[in-house]
Amino acid sequence: MTHTDEKTMKKKAELDEELESALEATFPASDAVAIEKTTTDAPDRPLHRRPPKIDRKLVDKLAKKVAEKKKPDAA
Repeated sequence: MTHTDEKTMKKKAELDEELESALEATFPASDAVAIEKTTTDAPDRPLHRRPPKIDRKLVDKLAKKVAEKKKPDAA
């Protein structure tokens, strides 16, 4: 067996192990198993698009609206 064959066998064994691990983690499920690593250095969102700013005042205002909607009507 050549050095290249050994590397190929090792890589196949590693892929088989990753596949087996992924199958165990997702079974039973209807989704396909993904063992390929698809990480990049790119951010999840474009740099110019920032998450919305949320402050305490906004949270309190929204909580008050939700509480008012949940109040039973006194009729």
